[in-house]
Amino acid sequence: MKDGEVETPARSPKITRRGLLIGSAAAVVGVGVGAAVFASASSRDQLPESREQSPLPRDRVGAHVGAPVDEEDAVRWRTDIDTLAGSGQNLLRTAVYPWLVAPALNSWDDRATAFYRETLAYARDKGMEINLVVPGAPDWGQDFGFDEYVEACTWFWTKMRENFGDQVELWQVYNEADHAHYQLFTPATRDAEYLGEFAEMLGTAQRVFGVGDGGRPITTNLTGWPMNDEREQEWYLVLDAIAAQVDVLGFSVYPADNSDEIGRLAERMQRVQERYGKPIFVAETGLQTGPDTWTEEDQKQYVPAAIEQLRSVGLWGLSLYELRDAEPPDAGVEDLTPLAGFGIIRRDGSRKSGFDDIMHALAPR
Repeated sequence: MKDGEVETPARSPKITRRGLLIGSAAAVVGVGVGAAVFASASSRDQLPESREQSPLPRDRVGAHVGAPVDEEDAVRWRTDIDTLAGSGQNLLRTAVYPWLVAPALNSWDDRATAFYRETLAYARDKGMEINLVVPGAPDWGQDFGFDEYVEACTWFWTKMRENFGDQVELWQVYNEADHAHYQLFTPATRDAEYLGEFAEMLGTAQRVFGVGDGGRPITTNLTGWPMNDEREQEWYLVLDAIAAQVDVLGFSVYPADNSDEIGRLAERMQRVQERYGKPIFVAETGLQTGPDTWTEEDQKQYVPAAIEQLRSVGLWGLSLYELRDAEPPDAGVEDLTPLAGFGIIRRDGSRKSGFDDIMHALAPR
């Protein structure tokens, strides 16, 4: 059994996301594995009432949209951005493919950069603020020693800021690196040595992305699957080591169909805010649908309830994972099956049964 995986009764789908799961592909090829935890029948009887809404300084709500692979895929990209804008969303979580803009150390591709600047500009013209997810050095840096890796990341992040910084509102550095090693993509140990290195990398990113004119805040998201007391305590373990190196605390939050856990989301977020005194970004929340996971009706029922609970806390922002199902088959991911089904739109562009309810829950207020 892999790190983070638990046995479950009856159906046991695996929510599997690789390193930097950025819609159209895994921008970092690494594995973060979770498996489903199911509520008892009694906990599923009734969803919690949403709490009274707290005023938000800026109501950032939206969804994750996978970056386009090429000009042909950009048609899908623009359609998805139009869908978000048409529903009143104002936040886009996305990425660029790092191996396209930086195919090697000290090698930068201006053509790929121009392509991604154009795609991000399209979203910004539609009123979207951009949360851009970035890895460390792309795959060519995976075997570097630590000092060499720090230098490579500094170069890569500096180039990302120089080329995309004016289009980004929030940089997310790494994806769920509390469970997948920030460089090697093997299961993370979360011991003192690992957390110290992780903090050093985030501190480096904070200096690159946040200092000087045009600097922007950074975040990194922590695993939120399964949601339970043990996961919250694990957040504290990691955040005690890295909180000073990020400006916004980021989380993936997946209570699935557990109504008890959905009802506790607001209090968990409030405890985190009180402990660290920093804004919170819910970088991912959603529910997978498919033959071996949950139904579209489950998604329709449980995702809006989770969103309502989360929005009762004053968040920096909230992003649904994700708008459209899965990645295109040519995106460099060997097996897309475990990644499919999180969208509220199917691969062919048709809408799932929960689309309207989920978009209503995400509407700016």
